[in-house]
Amino acid sequence: WLKGLCSSSFCRPCIPGKQSPNLSYKMEMEAEVPRGALPGQVFQVQTAQGLVPVQVPAGVRPGEKVRFPVPMTTAAEPVLLGRVGAQAGHQGPAQRYRHDPKSVQLDHLPLLQGIPIEQAEMKVEQIHKGGELCALYPAFPAQRRCRDAFWALPFLAVAICVVAAAAYYAQEVSRQISQDVHAADGSTTNKIGYVASAGAVGGAVSLVTALFYVLLAKAAPGCVVWTSLIFGPTLSIIVGLGMLAVNTLAGLILILVGALALSCVFCCYRPFIPFMIKLVETVATVIKSNPMMILVALLCSMAGIAWTLACGVAGAGVYFKYKDGIKDASQGEQYALYFASAFIFLWGAQVASNVAHVTYCGVFGRWYYKVEPHTALRKSLLVALTTSFGSICFGSLLVAAVRAVEAVIRRARAQAAEDGNMVSCILLLVLQCVVQCIGDILEYFSEWAYVQCAIRGVSFIDAARITYALMTCSNVEFILQDLLVNSVVSLGAFLCGFMGGGAGAAAGYAFASEDHSTAIAGAIIGFLAGLICGGSAASIISSGTKSILACWAEDPEPLRQTHPEIHYEFESRILSRLVDL
Repeated sequence: WLKGLCSSSFCRPCIPGKQSPNLSYKMEMEAEVPRGALPGQVFQVQTAQGLVPVQVPAGVRPGEKVRFPVPMTTAAEPVLLGRVGAQAGHQGPAQRYRHDPKSVQLDHLPLLQGIPIEQAEMKVEQIHKGGELCALYPAFPAQRRCRDAFWALPFLAVAICVVAAAAYYAQEVSRQISQDVHAADGSTTNKIGYVASAGAVGGAVSLVTALFYVLLAKAAPGCVVWTSLIFGPTLSIIVGLGMLAVNTLAGLILILVGALALSCVFCCYRPFIPFMIKLVETVATVIKSNPMMILVALLCSMAGIAWTLACGVAGAGVYFKYKDGIKDASQGEQYALYFASAFIFLWGAQVASNVAHVTYCGVFGRWYYKVEPHTALRKSLLVALTTSFGSICFGSLLVAAVRAVEAVIRRARAQAAEDGNMVSCILLLVLQCVVQCIGDILEYFSEWAYVQCAIRGVSFIDAARITYALMTCSNVEFILQDLLVNSVVSLGAFLCGFMGGGAGAAAGYAFASEDHSTAIAGAIIGFLAGLICGGSAASIISSGTKSILACWAEDPEPLRQTHPEIHYEFESRILSRLVDL
């Protein structure tokens, strides 16, 4: 029952004298007494050493924590051993849960079992290459070379062209907008200024909210994790109740979905929550010691917003000038133009977001290895903007290309639906799902690869190889299955968006109290700005979690020394999965 749930805190042992390469000692561990357990009864606890029987002491009630000794063994090598037990009171043979990627064999990798032998051997060969790269490029070298610099050149050329086009067409776009939405009293210019100011206020308030959210995650991580999990289902139920009077069927569906999601939180996610609470608290501690990471989030968010405006103005200017030619173009030419527009916009947005991500990863990596703690943020940002900028541009290009293809397919599907061509609509829907899955996988794995770019300064392809080798040989996949960090990040982004929208509405009403449309527009712009700025700040938690796991996959010793409770949580979750295998 307590598998992967009950370990809460650990005490590091004090061993006098010189340690031998294989010395046994006992360490205290905490466990929560399960529901229904009475004094004198015995329950099982899954630890890194296997299942351990624990007797409930007299006077202790369910829900309270008890301490018990666990026999441990120190090892001279950083590759740790775990004991896997299948039954109470029985321990199986020693089993290694991590292996050297330079020499690992196929039968040592449970994640590669069950696939065709040819594919498995190819993957093992890639793991060996990744292990060699890992040894060749140590963490945080004294000097770094510029990697993937070639890909920075086309991005900078595209950025210059977009900014120049936006500046060239700005007057024309402003004139067209004034003709279309000019107010009767001639106050269009003032209204646009009021809305823009309200959006700026909303973005500023969202950043302050993000800072308080991080401080709350440090002070009350349990509250943050639980709220992030139950917020979505609860909101769905509330919205469903409100819709019953308008659309009974839709309201009932929302209530049912919310109830199912809420039951899933308490029945399925509950064993993972204590682990997530500890991890969020650790990440929030690092953010609190480097609060200027919020400023990086602001700068990258402003860069993303500026890129959006530049692409919007440039695109609108091109459309206004060549409107007749675009309308007369063939469908294939229109789709090509749509792909180019989506690709350019997504590429710039990805670069702005990933610069922040690489900076965060560098800060957490330096915290993990205790390297340059006083200049961690400055040097991490410098790496992201110089030696690793080419790698960021290359990885962002890959994701942007796939997402742009997805956007074109979505547009073609919408056109097929308008034409009543249901066969094409279904085929395009299937194709869209496939492309979307490819984009999700590529975007997810690139986030992990950027950790190695920040830590080692390697190219994007080498970072991907190193990441795959380390993750596979340390069985980190079994830990990722228990992570709920996306819920925490989503709650932070929505909270920042909500506060930004409220602040934008208030600012819009203050600027033009007689015009309610200004307040509504300010609320919308403030909400979007809050989602962008606050989401970037809240994503620090996700970047920190990935960085800690990636560093631990290579060398667990630093985390064992500073945060043994997190280290042994990682161990116990991997070993518990190996028991099932």
